[in-house]
Amino acid sequence: MTANSSIDLSLTNIWHAWANFRKEKKPSREIMVFQSDLERNLLQLCADLNNGQYRHGSYNHRIVNEKKRRDIAVATVRDRVVHRLLYDYLVPIVDDRLDYDVWSCRSGKGLHKALLRTQSLLNKYDHCWVWRADISKFFDNVNHEVLRDCLTRYVTDENALNLLDKIIRSYSHNEKPASQPASQPASQPASHGIPIGNLTSQIFANIYLNEFDWFIRHEVKPLAYVRYGDDFIVIMANRQSAVSTKQIATAWLEHNLKLIVHPKNNVVLKANKGLKFLGHEIHPLSPLSVDKHMIGKILTQVDAKNASSYMAMHVPRRKIKLLPWLLKK
Repeated sequence: MTANSSIDLSLTNIWHAWANFRKEKKPSREIMVFQSDLERNLLQLCADLNNGQYRHGSYNHRIVNEKKRRDIAVATVRDRVVHRLLYDYLVPIVDDRLDYDVWSCRSGKGLHKALLRTQSLLNKYDHCWVWRADISKFFDNVNHEVLRDCLTRYVTDENALNLLDKIIRSYSHNEKPASQPASQPASQPASHGIPIGNLTSQIFANIYLNEFDWFIRHEVKPLAYVRYGDDFIVIMANRQSAVSTKQIATAWLEHNLKLIVHPKNNVVLKANKGLKFLGHEIHPLSPLSVDKHMIGKILTQVDAKNASSYMAMHVPRRKIKLLPWLLKK
């Protein structure tokens, strides 16, 4: 698939989007209601998408306390089918153009491999210096105008761009989420924020930050670079170049992507000293382990919903034995 590929809005493809959405979800009341009249719902969605009448609905909100306290915005089932349709359309276009060392939300990648890759690079460049940072409230601060501009680098099909714009406009941080009319003036000031609960937000994040990946890889030209979500490390030959990169790249992020680096996690350190990254303590030649702060969160916040993800992390054996007991409390 190329950037000139048209999005397929046929009933068959919409059904595939529903099937892909449904197989990843546990039954819920809303899903079962939608499924109870599936043929009519998909036919109506197909008609609305093809005649330009589709409007994104409002979101339900819930607070999730896992690795961080997050406000999860949940769209209707009908809208989530559209999210899946757009996600499946974008992935083949975008994925091959992402940096190799982007490890989040990509097939064959993931957290565990990102940690192993980081450890191997620390070992390879153990006498070098690392700038480690993340973005302050990344999802809340994605600029809608910049995101639209980024999307046009990959997509030229007008139907796809129109639908993507409706997804973007369906949510704005610090505003009451609501479906907005298609007649919204183009001159209206750019808003910001994408909902963590949307499947499309995962690929939007990689598209948005791919601009930064390109800047680091082709302008800064580090010895190594790893990004997972909005967390990243940049490895430079010496401390002076690492500090200079930190200053230049921080300014670039603010000017070009309207993003601020989190002040508490913005550090330069020697590679052989190891670092805290992605909730783990990573040292060149030592086993991976969850950092103390994350262990505390796991032991206080574990429940039936997040237990599987916590148990997949590199938690010390003496601590992970406590999880089944804590789940019974």
